[in-house]
Amino acid sequence: MKYLVTAPPVITPSEPPSGAFLLAAGLSARGIDAGFLDLSLEYFRYIFALTPKGRGYPDVEPALDYLQNKPLYSPQQHRTVSGVLNSSLKHFSRKFPGWRISLMDLIPPEAVHRPAEIMKICQKGNTPFSEFWEEHFLPMLRKYDPETVLVSLSYLSQLAAGIDLTLFLRKAGYKVIIGGSLLNSLSNTGKGFELVRSVLPESCLGDGSIFPGFNSGSAPFLSCLSWPDIIGGWNYVSGRPVIPYALSTGCYWNRCLFCPDSSTKLKVYGHDSFEKFISTIPSSIMNRNPVIHFLDSAIPLKPLKDVLPLLRKHRLNWYTFARPESWISPMADRLSESGCLMLQLGAESGSISLLNSFEKGINPDTSLEVIKNCARAGIRIYAYMLLGLPGETDHDIKASVRFLEEADNSIDFINFSIFNLPENCELTGRASEFGIELLDYDSPDDALRLYRPFLFDGQNPRIKARRIVSEYFSKIPSVAEALRRTPRWFRTSHFPLIDIPDRNYGSISDVNR
Repeated sequence: MKYLVTAPPVITPSEPPSGAFLLAAGLSARGIDAGFLDLSLEYFRYIFALTPKGRGYPDVEPALDYLQNKPLYSPQQHRTVSGVLNSSLKHFSRKFPGWRISLMDLIPPEAVHRPAEIMKICQKGNTPFSEFWEEHFLPMLRKYDPETVLVSLSYLSQLAAGIDLTLFLRKAGYKVIIGGSLLNSLSNTGKGFELVRSVLPESCLGDGSIFPGFNSGSAPFLSCLSWPDIIGGWNYVSGRPVIPYALSTGCYWNRCLFCPDSSTKLKVYGHDSFEKFISTIPSSIMNRNPVIHFLDSAIPLKPLKDVLPLLRKHRLNWYTFARPESWISPMADRLSESGCLMLQLGAESGSISLLNSFEKGINPDTSLEVIKNCARAGIRIYAYMLLGLPGETDHDIKASVRFLEEADNSIDFINFSIFNLPENCELTGRASEFGIELLDYDSPDDALRLYRPFLFDGQNPRIKARRIVSEYFSKIPSVAEALRRTPRWFRTSHFPLIDIPDRNYGSISDVNR
């Protein structure tokens, strides 16, 4: 059996989409013939090449040259060139009324959450993908000649193209299997998997272990990975290759009341698995100073400590998401010396009472210590703050203001998230206990649903949360600077490559070579 693993548009074209890449890597490691083709990357390249040249049109080539050939980006220049590429996408979108395409999203006319309606739109033809499938993808497909095409859907931004791609593959006579984290999320914590399967009966759940020809025994799928056959080449829009990898899946804490992934059991993969994977990375990639993106929901201490010598040995930089816990501070220098460029830290709030009420297991004092010590060690800090939690008071907001004022310029990038209540989680099941009024949906019954509308004390906390960002947080000078520095486009994979004046970067960073 010969597979082609694909990821349809759109996913930001700065690194491989993790689900599709790791699926192909897992199949390849087990001797299954599986190539990897990032159709989202190919699609962006296709659009950029079509952009007219001359006065009045986006100057795409210099923008791509900057993003592909600079190991470090200035925040201002990054904003400028990213805007140029988005202008190119906007120009292309005008040919297809109702469709909106950006570096991070793709929205079809009127029906972003309604698979059946998207199917009707695609069946009419003349979508933004029609010519791309025929002119660009079909020749590659025929050359590779797989027996089955595996389509990976991770985000809603891929759903419309995924449906259109499936229609094209059916017509071309290829067998299709559709999976991915979006479908797993709809099945486990949301609603709508059956809606997707009603229009895409090829849809399935699970990981790569479900595919014919794969016999994993008791070994987790991600415990054995090998560099897959990259169809189309590695031409991501990034100054250094960014390689996704997971040391674990699930979360070792797994007690947050509104965790959308609480049904995912923690699985940890040993350093031997990582070392074997590194040995398969082509020299053409290793010679370009790659950055490892550890995908862990909350990276565990032991697996991380075990791979630090490997990271130093192979002179690999890396970044990851981590819970801001006490074990990180004494390891800050060691993390930096082992190539850590950035930590994404879910500090969430400066209010200990609010964090405790939702069993977050995070202490603001510890978070502050972690942020300061890691910044002092030369590690970039991308802080996540969460607003709009049910019951959040002015006292809680002021505690978060004090927290950010105390962190000062130790925070390099910041994201203010507005709380969404997952359709299925412990907090939703205990809503009345927390004074939460669950509302009926105002969307049609055939819409996908990941989050539940709600009120607290008769009001929507999300509305207030949006307001307080400008009223409170953006007036803090260091926060305002972090917001200006934080890229709007390309997001996390480019953050470790943003140049920050006066930051003493990690010792094996490309900056100091």
